[in-house]
Amino acid sequence: MAELVVKIPEKLEKEIEELAADKSKFALEAIEERLAELKLEKSKAFRKLLLSVFNRMTENSKLSDEDCLRLGREVNEELAKRYSLVK
Repeated sequence: MAELVVKIPEKLEKEIEELAADKSKFALEAIEERLAELKLEKSKAFRKLLLSVFNRMTENSKLSDEDCLRLGREVNEELAKRYSLVK
């Protein structure tokens, strides 16, 4: 495991000591939480980019929303059959 040295201002250290028994565990949990937040932000940005691309790809489509939903359901059913997810 990697080792990280962090300098914490006294005021913040006192607050941490009041709320958490183990400073190392507290720091590790904070890093893990921030990492999860960054992954979520990246995921949201990627989804936004994909939606933008899909919107541009389909802007001239003559299919209705109902047609798209029907076709999507048919594709899902066939994939489920192909991979034995349903009988």
